[in-house]
Amino acid sequence: NLSVGTSKLTFRMPYALTLTNIRANVNTAPTDAALIIDVNDDGSSILSSKLVIDASEKTSTSSASAAVISQADTEITVDIDQVGSTTPGKGLKLWLLGYRT
Repeated sequence: NLSVGTSKLTFRMPYALTLTNIRANVNTAPTDAALIIDVNDDGSSILSSKLVIDASEKTSTSSASAAVISQADTEITVDIDQVGSTTPGKGLKLWLLGYRT
């Protein structure tokens, strides 16, 4: 089960990337409240609107705006701000889509 917290996932970008889309999906849908995810580049959010998987859904469609990861080897962290209320989401996967810059 997912739980709320900062830096729930940390990884390094292998190269500079212009982010054109971001998506997430879960194996178990959150219920009674949405799953809310924030993605950070070296500690600062890259999203003007956080990534949301609605209650009873297993996938997000896309973020509201594109972001730019400006340099190679930056540290990317994923925060989970909300997980659902009755049943938390489970099995989160995050997709960063874009092109090398």
